[in-house]
Amino acid sequence: MRTFYHGSHNYFEKFDLSKTGNGTGIRFGFGVYLTESESTAVHYSQPRKQPLAKDHYLYTMEFLAELTDDNHLISAKPVHPAIVKRVEAKLGKPVPEKKTLEGKVFRKWLGLTLTGCKDRCLESEKAAAEFLDSVGVICSIWPNAQKKAETYNDWPEMGKLHVLVFNDKYVRITKIEHIEVFDNGTKDSPHWDLVEGSKKTIFEYK
Repeated sequence: MRTFYHGSHNYFEKFDLSKTGNGTGIRFGFGVYLTESESTAVHYSQPRKQPLAKDHYLYTMEFLAELTDDNHLISAKPVHPAIVKRVEAKLGKPVPEKKTLEGKVFRKWLGLTLTGCKDRCLESEKAAAEFLDSVGVICSIWPNAQKKAETYNDWPEMGKLHVLVFNDKYVRITKIEHIEVFDNGTKDSPHWDLVEGSKKTIFEYK
């Protein structure tokens, strides 16, 4: 089983999607962000462009769903035809072919179509996530070397996997650690890293 992490400056024992976007935004969409990279999770425990938070937490996560070819989007790869077909059936209109060439473009187009927004925002990303979940698309994923990976079977060779889960019923927190972070970047591009030896387990799923 693959191990995933989530970083936050807030403590919780269950995800609440109403809080989505309050930390580091919705760059990859609306939902629960998981990563196989512990250092990435640590970095994102600090809200962007804000003073250093008082507390930071590293969440060890279990992803409860099985990935199949037609139940997820790959950010930089074409959308599976079965997903397009299901979306078109529920939407009642065809999806322009050019919008199916990359998962991230498809997700953005769907959100804008559902809400009528002129540009992507929390409302449009939330609408896209809920719609995709309703037609059996559970997440969007991207490996570090996503341009090279053709399928999710390639990811072990292509780097750590990152997942945006559209419905929090597919994730479970197995451990929470209180951590300390420090800025190991530059003034214009801070990068938050783990203070060695600072981990303290404060919750563990039994």
